Amino acid sequence: MGSTPWPEFLKKSPLPAKLQQEIARLYDEKRDYLPGLSKEEKQSRLAKISYADFLTQICKADPAVLPFFQTYSHDLFAVGIDAVSALACYRNPDDYGACHYAGFDGMQLGGDEEKEEPYIFHFPDGNASIARLLVRSLIPEAVPGHTMEDVVTARADYSKLDQSSSPLRVRLNSTAVRAQHSGQPESAQEVEVAYVQEGKLKKVTGKCCVLACYNSMVPYLCPELPDKQKEALHYCVKEPFIYTHVAIRNWRAFHKLGIRQIVSPGSYHSFTMLDFPVSLGAYEFPSKPEEPMVLFMLRTPCQSGLPRRDQYRMGRFELIGTPFSEFERKIREQLTRMLAPAGFDSARDIAAITVNRWAHGYAYEYDSLFDPHWAPEERPCVVGRKQFRRISIANADAAASAYTNAAIDQAYRAVQEQLKGV
Repeated sequence: MGSTPWPEFLKKSPLPAKLQQEIARLYDEKRDYLPGLSKEEKQSRLAKISYADFLTQICKADPAVLPFFQTYSHDLFAVGIDAVSALACYRNPDDYGACHYAGFDGMQLGGDEEKEEPYIFHFPDGNASIARLLVRSLIPEAVPGHTMEDVVTARADYSKLDQSSSPLRVRLNSTAVRAQHSGQPESAQEVEVAYVQEGKLKKVTGKCCVLACYNSMVPYLCPELPDKQKEALHYCVKEPFIYTHVAIRNWRAFHKLGIRQIVSPGSYHSFTMLDFPVSLGAYEFPSKPEEPMVLFMLRTPCQSGLPRRDQYRMGRFELIGTPFSEFERKIREQLTRMLAPAGFDSARDIAAITVNRWAHGYAYEYDSLFDPHWAPEERPCVVGRKQFRRISIANADAAASAYTNAAIDQAYRAVQEQLKGV
């Protein structure tokens, strides 16, 4: 897909010949569908129309092509192309390099902008290594080693995380339920944090506090916040995802088919891929088809036809009501349909399944299709993260950007606020 010429590729699909021709046209004709407009005017138009409407209303495509493209935006936006602006799709290709949005190649929208680095640059365990490196910098004896190469296979000593003799402590299995000033916020000298551990309510105090959690939960944890700030924090509705990982005993079927990823827009999981081939330090990726491998499968539990934030809310309802047995059945059925012709046997070849029901996944990123155009200082993330005396607010939500660097930047800002004093 994307390397084979589109007419040739689509002939192998079960799509009717007319739809094959329509999809190939959208990719191959490289036409300016908004002639006479400047680059800025085109982008302004695309900002107010969904990618689905761009295809049908501006590119004049048969609406029957939409199911082919519907899940292209799932991995980044957690909704289909009906709920994402065409401009956002143009600016944000998918994470995995599997999908290329059609219709933009001849639009002269400005292709000279600096492109982001490919998604392949990450640790073998994703952001987990970043968290482990942070813990190591705070409590060196908890995670042995000294480099990013040795952290991947380092075994953490959890007993070192929360010792009374240590100036820095990490307390696990402790859910914060309240953060408030000791007395009136204007004059308080401390902050009290209540949390639940092993079913018991406990409390700690400190000179200041950073709430680095889901923005929409902050008003419940800190009810003394101003009402305007609470309203801004509640605007954030995180994007739900289902990240499924399937450990298979070998990946001969993929090797035989000559593929590394599968896009399946009509299936339960819309995307399946072999794990990224990342070797680091003592960790080496499985380079031979006879070796065990981890498959990544993506499902986005959205409901098309609703505004974007409502689709996220409905997606969480789906997650709550879906038992693991249904996930397992869908996984086995889909992998069998895709890989059995190459010798895959789900009963024999699947060693383990992990279903990550990520009910509160990516931070909510604003899009011109459903969100107002705010002045920079009026954006909900900016109003919501305002320092409240001895309490600061961080997390990627505070930047309205679902990326690790955004979370780190917000953490730095929040700490600097408190170091400057109140």
